[in-house]
Amino acid sequence: MAQNRITLKDVAEHSGYSLRTVKKVFNDSEGVSKKARTKITASAEALNYKFNRIASALAKNYDIRIAIVYNDVSKYYFPEVDKGFIDCAEELRDFGVSIEFHKVSSFALEAQQKILEDFMERDDIKGVIVQPISASGLNKHIGRLVDAGKVVATFGADAPESKRLFYVGPEAYKSGRIASQILANYIGKSGKVFVINQATEHMQSIERIRGFKNRVNEVYPNIEVYEINTPFNKNMYYDMVKSIVLNEEVKGIFCTDADVYIAGNVLKELDRKDIVILGYDFSKETHDLMKEGYIKVILTQEPESQGYISLKTLCEYILHHKKPEKEKIFTKISIFTSECLD
Repeated sequence: MAQNRITLKDVAEHSGYSLRTVKKVFNDSEGVSKKARTKITASAEALNYKFNRIASALAKNYDIRIAIVYNDVSKYYFPEVDKGFIDCAEELRDFGVSIEFHKVSSFALEAQQKILEDFMERDDIKGVIVQPISASGLNKHIGRLVDAGKVVATFGADAPESKRLFYVGPEAYKSGRIASQILANYIGKSGKVFVINQATEHMQSIERIRGFKNRVNEVYPNIEVYEINTPFNKNMYYDMVKSIVLNEEVKGIFCTDADVYIAGNVLKELDRKDIVILGYDFSKETHDLMKEGYIKVILTQEPESQGYISLKTLCEYILHHKKPEKEKIFTKISIFTSECLD
């Protein structure tokens, strides 16, 4: 993703003219002298500013406020998602686009439902981008927003049966199948494997587990899979993994979310490098645990791109009624092992 994106404000500062004058130049409006137009154009070229389609909205004085909703339950993944949203909003700020975050600090479906209900009373909200904590629990609320004229998109996890316009994120089912293949190869395609899951209604978790189990059933008859569902509680997560390691002949653990580092810390405490742990989202903590040999593989899902693409695509639709070519926009799934590290 490009860094330090040049905006019309940058062009205005470089040229010495007001932002209003710069906007007039790029919208071919009258009332700008030839000298000013020439200097502003030269500044844009010097800064390598690219005037895009959305810029035509300037002349219409759009005020587009987008609400972003998710359950902020991981210290990893979401900061990168936020960066994608913020970068895109900064790129589009000259065009009347602004964002606001609504973060829930638990796996509380009711909290997300309440937030979406509150948007019904707000005329300033033109669109909503949400990561649904439940694959179906927000369908009614999303439908009401869409019927009220607000555009809704999902990211990171989907509500496929809702009226949302599009989804941006990894292909969860495929991700689960990839995880199964990698883990099977590490453990010699035989043995007892545990799947640790904290969000039983979350679309990503559901599909990752389904993909993982399906591939095991299709290809690896000598692997036994046990699914463990635990409430969202880091201490309980730690204790659950520790109990498994101490009491089971486990060969591999598949963590369905970014809390894989917790499982890695269990192995570090018990000095068990013989058990293969695989999970999601790269971070400083997972980096260190991988270097030490306690986490074998991390799958990443381009969280920054999820935020950026979601907001950019939604704004293109609001401004130009341009629907995305695909209803589901999949981001890449990358595989990191210790050999990938510095």
